[in-house]
Amino acid sequence: MAPIPHAKLRPVQKPIVHERPAPPPLPRPAARPLNPADIRKTKEYKVAARRWLSSIVALPIVIYTSWILYERVYGDKQPKRLVMTEPAQPAQRFQSSQSESS
Repeated sequence: MAPIPHAKLRPVQKPIVHERPAPPPLPRPAARPLNPADIRKTKEYKVAARRWLSSIVALPIVIYTSWILYERVYGDKQPKRLVMTEPAQPAQRFQSSQSESS
């Protein structure tokens, strides 16, 4: 008789597994209502609205200022003057009209 091949096999042992302790549960965020009456009252909406408004206001200012500075540096534009110089002629006219009337 031929020997049975599986008779010499050893029983299978389970591998040794080092189990890690379960991590502590994460803290849950504050409960929010699932369907708020008005989304504009939520904190997330207010933060997003403030950022959006800031970008809408700031972008045109930044673009215009950048364009003006670019023209001054690389173009032939000069800064605008707010104070206009007065010509000396009106004062001379006033003096000459007084001498004519006397």
